[in-house]
Amino acid sequence: MLKKLYVVYLVVFFGISIGAIVIGNYGINDQQSHIYVLPDGYTGWVEIRYEQEGSPPLPREGEEYVNLIPRTGILNTSDSPTSGEMKFYYLDELGNRKKIELDMIRTQAMKTKYVLSSNGTEEELSVNVFFVGTEQQWNEERSRN
Repeated sequence: MLKKLYVVYLVVFFGISIGAIVIGNYGINDQQSHIYVLPDGYTGWVEIRYEQEGSPPLPREGEEYVNLIPRTGILNTSDSPTSGEMKFYYLDELGNRKKIELDMIRTQAMKTKYVLSSNGTEEELSVNVFFVGTEQQWNEERSRN
């Protein structure tokens, strides 16, 4: 009797374990990777504004979304926000990408932001914001705000 109970326990344990792995793997694989391409030497705040009517969707490189950040640091896209891996690059004058190390990326966050629209009403935006800069630049930015 004890042996049968042990076998049932093992079957249930392995069944739950396999189910958890499959569900976890599905969730991870369902996320989209994002490439952020910034103007060479850019430092400061970056803001991606999602679901902006009249704005183009983000271009894709294979399965990855490409966020081409303008000098203003603000990118508008008609796409909805998605989670996933983030890669950061500078783009030089020749069109070459140079990796930005993660220690240059500060306070990345998805949030809701309220802005005043052209007709005077307050508009709710889904935005991804982060700061690009050295620790010293980040400390100077924080002391200003």
